[in-house]
Amino acid sequence: MTMTTHTQSQTPAPASRPPFLVRRRTVFTWVVPLLLLIAVLMLRPQGGHAAWLAGVALVALGEIVRFWAAGYISKDAAIATGGPYAFVRNPLYFGSLLLSVGYGLVSGFGWAGVLVLVALYLVFHLAAIFYEEKFLKAKFGQPYLDYLHRVPRLIPSPWPRTDGPGGFSWAQALKNREHISALFALIFVALLSLRFLVH
Repeated sequence: MTMTTHTQSQTPAPASRPPFLVRRRTVFTWVVPLLLLIAVLMLRPQGGHAAWLAGVALVALGEIVRFWAAGYISKDAAIATGGPYAFVRNPLYFGSLLLSVGYGLVSGFGWAGVLVLVALYLVFHLAAIFYEEKFLKAKFGQPYLDYLHRVPRLIPSPWPRTDGPGGFSWAQALKNREHISALFALIFVALLSLRFLVH
């Protein structure tokens, strides 16, 4: 889940089976990039180096945001309101949105690629965001509702909306396996960039 302050849960949330799209988020994480790579190698889009550089910058920024968020969050254990969670309730998902736009630009398909990836991102991740908000409301109650009303859902505020405690922890980021996401992003950008060699 996308939450860390240190407000502990008082009562357990009722168990509920996540919706289909929430359970299948890995389709977007692994299958959609694979399909994009196949399309790039087969269709050999003509996107230039400027779009590629912009895409690489967005992928790097997306992974920085995700690593920052992963270093603050103890999933399902407490509400995270410090660090990136002071600017946006779902910094992990915001980082993934930046990755989607970046991959679209790196692919060479231009804005068409970006629009397709962002549309697929919204299909899979908005369902997860709404499900997790419902879960967190049930688990943490009023403290989460207060946080929810102060901090935007997906697009960050230009200034912090809370002053939550805590600090970034590399150990927590690694525990949340964000280094695997970063490694995947690096490899995927390298594979997409092969299009410059296959013309």
